[in-house]
Amino acid sequence: MVKWLLIVYFFIINLNIAYSIDKKIEAELIPHCGMTKGGVATATPDGKIYYCAQRIANIDWNFPGAVDFFILHEYGHIVLQSGNELEVDCWTAHEFSLMKDEKSKKSLKEALKFIRGFKLPDPKYGGTGEERATLIENCMEYGPDYYKNN
Repeated sequence: MVKWLLIVYFFIINLNIAYSIDKKIEAELIPHCGMTKGGVATATPDGKIYYCAQRIANIDWNFPGAVDFFILHEYGHIVLQSGNELEVDCWTAHEFSLMKDEKSKKSLKEALKFIRGFKLPDPKYGGTGEERATLIENCMEYGPDYYKNN
């Protein structure tokens, strides 16, 4: 049952991705918590996104829809062929700004609440959760290159 729910869930996510991305790049979703090293998901340059269903379920329980941001973020690594988390966060935020439906707005709001919960700085993501959330909000407003110019 959980497997089918995840399949449907990722199908819905893929519909939102296709809605906002002109450049169609396929990604293979592979369940593998070991590859995510405690995270929601991780992407490889060759188009594989490894995800952890347990981590997704835990986050989704507390922040419904938030994982949409993180899955699209991993897809962004593939599209941009970049390991730069700030660049990919900015791209992801811009993609979300193009989605005008209520589900996407709620997903982003929940993702920002989750991200703001991280109080310790993580240089990989540009600082504290609050700093990362601020970057995401600015990228939504000013576009995918905001992080490069500031």
